[in-house]
Amino acid sequence: MNKRDTIKIFICDLNWIYVEEKTCNPFIPNQIPSAPHDWAFINPKEYFDWTIDRGANAIWLQAYTFCGYAFYPTKLGAVAPGPGQELLPAIYEMCKKEKIPFHAYFCVGSDLIMTNMRDDWVLPGSRSHKSWYFPQGFLAPESPWTDLLCERIEEFLKAYPSDWIFLDWFGYGSIKTDYPVQPAWFVKKPFKEIIGREMPEDASNITYEENLKYKREILSRQFYKLKNTINKTSPKTKIVFNMPYWNSYDPLWIDHPVMNESDMLFAESSDENVVNWLLKVRKPNQRVMTTVLGRIDTEGLCDPNSWEKWYSLGCDIFGVAIPTPPDFRPPKYYSNQIKIIFNAFKKIK
Repeated sequence: MNKRDTIKIFICDLNWIYVEEKTCNPFIPNQIPSAPHDWAFINPKEYFDWTIDRGANAIWLQAYTFCGYAFYPTKLGAVAPGPGQELLPAIYEMCKKEKIPFHAYFCVGSDLIMTNMRDDWVLPGSRSHKSWYFPQGFLAPESPWTDLLCERIEEFLKAYPSDWIFLDWFGYGSIKTDYPVQPAWFVKKPFKEIIGREMPEDASNITYEENLKYKREILSRQFYKLKNTINKTSPKTKIVFNMPYWNSYDPLWIDHPVMNESDMLFAESSDENVVNWLLKVRKPNQRVMTTVLGRIDTEGLCDPNSWEKWYSLGCDIFGVAIPTPPDFRPPKYYSNQIKIIFNAFKKIK
């Protein structure tokens, strides 16, 4: 990869809001999902100018938040109120005018409105399975959710054919890979197709090997549904999936179609084991992007100071901060880390 074409993205993550007071969740004590009105009154030009003026060379924005509402006038779900549904169209047009690549976001694993309105689409037990981060549960790839998501993506790309589409939380039942397959109405048919026997009534009767085989195949089917929808609707749009890897060489992902056929491999961290693995297994035409600012924690999963190393190895650079409404700009909490990122963007030409 030529270092001169490095993608530099910094986002103010409108999926969330940062709060000073501690929440009841000890793992993400200062962030909560955004409500439709929280970011509805952002000035599109201020958002665009602020991002580009700090050295980013692409714009990344939610089409639909994982919370379940859109920033464009969709007919297939809820929208941000007032001017909120015109936020994306306005920024998209600015990108076209200034020839800035546009990256659109959809969430595969969750939609907070649909997980509440369609409980029978939620993977059983995923609301409580190590749910420190996602107590709302994960939508089942086998359920009608995947068809609705494809319809939304098709609707969106017909109106806003984007340079990239970012598909978040691609997984099965958890952001980790240890969620066990559970008996459910939508599992019964594919389980027999994939495993070759009837779905047992008790999940404990499903072996580790059967769990792995089933989840790999189901996620492969979902991947191809999404990929085919995107390719058919907007052939020039490139695709990146976020499987928030916690370990390198995870059996769920090794040689999986989502790894082999995506246009970019994305690490939601700068963890050396994970990023080095992605650099090793990427195909000749695939990019690798690392997140150097995002998870601010004691484990050091994102290290802003690592940008130069990853840049030298050909990685694209991604940074994210969670703001507090009504101001989309990052709060003081991020000050030191953000200085590093923006200085890096200025150095990367």
